[in-house]
Amino acid sequence: EARQAFEQSLVLDSKQFESRFLLGAVLVELHELNAAITHLRIAHNANPSHRDARKLLASQYVATAHPEEAIPLLAPIVNTPPMDVEIHLLLIEARQRNGDTAGAFALARQAATRFPKSAQIAAWLGFQLQFSGLYEEAKKALRRSLELDPSFPLSYQVLGEVFLKEENIVEALKWLRQAAEKTPDDAETLLGLSRALAAAGNQAEAIEVLKRAAAASPRDARIRLQLSKLYFQIGDEKKAAQEAALSVELRESEWR
Repeated sequence: EARQAFEQSLVLDSKQFESRFLLGAVLVELHELNAAITHLRIAHNANPSHRDARKLLASQYVATAHPEEAIPLLAPIVNTPPMDVEIHLLLIEARQRNGDTAGAFALARQAATRFPKSAQIAAWLGFQLQFSGLYEEAKKALRRSLELDPSFPLSYQVLGEVFLKEENIVEALKWLRQAAEKTPDDAETLLGLSRALAAAGNQAEAIEVLKRAAAASPRDARIRLQLSKLYFQIGDEKKAAQEAALSVELRESEWR
């Protein structure tokens, strides 16, 4: 109903900023992201100083795997008062997804100083620290995140990944199981949990976890590749070959 109202308003006057911006927001809620981006881009061009329109447009670029479009929207305002934790989080993620790990890391450190009570910022800092191999610092930041917000799932997942990299399988399983309880359909979490289970010698449960991951993310080639490896480990070469072929097919479809 809101969509119809805003669309009718724009028929009467296509230059209305508020109707254009709010229509974009409604389309986000309806998961019509490409259409949302079209209207949010027009709204932003009409009123570049509107921070919420800029943020919402940038968030949709990140959500649709176009982080390079989000960065020029966010970078000019990240250091402009009032300081906004959402802008920092979006720009950290956009830079990371765009391959600028150093830029994401530097901004995460800066943001942790600016927003010391943000669990999300602390979690992102922990992610960046583990990505750089600074595991003890990463664990400190991630535990800080959990102190601030014990419900935030990313902290559990990244803590599990840190312990997995340190080959502390018992601790890795502890944290990754908790992460999977909080986000049962998250591919990254389920992939990490399957790796930890396989490292513990529990290939059967690792395969079941990956089957859940495949059901939740059927186009993720990484899941199929990991399944192929596990089937090969338990001696099921037929299923290993099937999953390997499916992994290749999914990879090729991404490139087309």
